[in-house]
Amino acid sequence: MAKVEIENQKLIPTVNFMYNLKLARKQSRFRRHFINLLNERLKRYEDDRKELLEEHANKDADGKPIINDNQYDIKDMAALDKDLKELNKEKLVIEGGDNREMIRTIKQVLIKFENEEYEGQESEIYDYLCEQFKVDEEGEDNE
Repeated sequence: MAKVEIENQKLIPTVNFMYNLKLARKQSRFRRHFINLLNERLKRYEDDRKELLEEHANKDADGKPIINDNQYDIKDMAALDKDLKELNKEKLVIEGGDNREMIRTIKQVLIKFENEEYEGQESEIYDYLCEQFKVDEEGEDNE
């Protein structure tokens, strides 16, 4: 398994899920590396989202976006929704190389927790991560 892809809309639930796992030593270290990658992407996602909001907002006389009660005054909600959906579907791609050991370790963490019971969003994000890390596939990375 050389790469993992995480959709922008799954970044926050993934960070929250990973953060709540009880891990030690190497697994904890690689979880921190993984969370750092997700947080870097999350910052870029939030910047892109703000840019889209500003782009779709009505402007004042100075050309600045109009904001009322901390909400952007959007001129075309359908166009904004389309752009936001597209942004949410974009993926952080983590490929092998320097990340190979992290990917392998996070996969082992997911396997380690497969007998836990999860509910709601936690269950959904666990299944999503298992899919992205190809937990059910046999191969060189399963130990």
